[in-house]
Amino acid sequence: MSREHHERTATVAAVILAGGASSRLGGTDKTRLPIAGASALERVLRAAPVGRRIVVGPSGEDGDALAERHGARFVLEDPPRSGPLAALARGVAEFSEGADGETVLVLGGDMPMLRPETLTRLAARSVERGTVTALESSDGTVQFLGAAWPLGRLRAALAAIAHPGGGWADLSLRRLYGQLGEGELVTLPPTGAEGADIDTPDALAQVRRAAGPRIALAQIAVSEDVEETFGIVRDAVAEAAEEGAHLVLLPEATLTPFGTDLRAAALAHHERFAQLVQELAERHELVVVAGSFTPTDDGRVHNTVIVRGPGWDPHLDYRKIHLFDAFGADESRTVAPGTELVTFELEGTRFGIATCYDVRFPEQFTALAERGAQAILLPLAWKEGPGKREQLQLLLRARALDATVALLAADQASPPDYTGDAARGIGRSAAVGPLGAIRQELGPEPGMLLVDLDLEEIEAARAALPVLRHHVELPRA
Repeated sequence: MSREHHERTATVAAVILAGGASSRLGGTDKTRLPIAGASALERVLRAAPVGRRIVVGPSGEDGDALAERHGARFVLEDPPRSGPLAALARGVAEFSEGADGETVLVLGGDMPMLRPETLTRLAARSVERGTVTALESSDGTVQFLGAAWPLGRLRAALAAIAHPGGGWADLSLRRLYGQLGEGELVTLPPTGAEGADIDTPDALAQVRRAAGPRIALAQIAVSEDVEETFGIVRDAVAEAAEEGAHLVLLPEATLTPFGTDLRAAALAHHERFAQLVQELAERHELVVVAGSFTPTDDGRVHNTVIVRGPGWDPHLDYRKIHLFDAFGADESRTVAPGTELVTFELEGTRFGIATCYDVRFPEQFTALAERGAQAILLPLAWKEGPGKREQLQLLLRARALDATVALLAADQASPPDYTGDAARGIGRSAAVGPLGAIRQELGPEPGMLLVDLDLEEIEAARAALPVLRHHVELPRA
């Protein structure tokens, strides 16, 4: 299952400085400190949206695994422990064949909250303006190890400050940035904790508070053949686990697509599907959230989202509250509505659940946030139609903004040959920030988005826009 970012990268490479032990952290290698289930260095490697990554620093016990998993190469500065500028120069030397007009990301291995969409934006801005484009640090200064450089300009700046006898030992990165003239440096403000590094115990504690779980949004094609769908689900969960996800979200109606006999599928396959989801959660040690259908006493079904995790008891089910009797559809004819909101906690983050048509009802999202939800999971089987793609994007952004939550939506992939009237998805799964910005988005084809939640971003959004505190229940007519 291929992954696609909201913006295409303009970079050719990334140099990641991972320089060993930190005296302020008791001699610990800060790049190997665990942050929400992965080392700081692995989180940086995940975020760098490029095919070629050079890590300058000791490979350590995990180096071979990191290199294989992320297409990285480890090198050491010469002589060792000569300082960050010498390490950067050693990394740049690995791109001897690169043209001066290409772009390279210069990153710190101790910046675990970097985001792929931000690094893509840094690179794109650098290409667009022909400048060095750097992220601002948490205190508003330039983050030297969170920047995109034109490769030729980086080579020239390094050459200009090298020691007369050669080399860059004991030279600071500030000297490098001091080579830039007026207008050669552009900065972008950080979001949440992404500008933070972990140089001190306080900074480490701050990052660990901010680092939420990794969520995989699996945009899959749902087949009318349940066995085929089960195989697709197995593959999607396995891929999410391989990518380090704590939770994988599958679409609405993963059990069987709309336009089929929902009750027959619920009676014949729901229990087996729920068992499969539980087994996959146990095997891969992550939470699986998926759309199914469960039979009701009145001959209909509930449109049910099941939540299963390793060792979880009781199991959680959310029954879709708002039924899609719109745009010519008549969901309530075969589906009974639910009445209960559902939230749950994972890795220090509270999640709420809604389903597809629920997204048109802002009070549900506000109510989930008032129950503590910092992120809302939204499985979809969005119906194709004129203007429906634009409506989906607008609604996702609005609901995130209404409730100041991270909104994580997984739709069914658009079926290329489907000509029926039932909702079968349009793709466009997305991760939306708490102020309504689309962070990542897929196209119509099958794919997977990986989202590392930043709880500091949500906290800052709620401080800046306290709509939850200002919310007033208005009298109904």
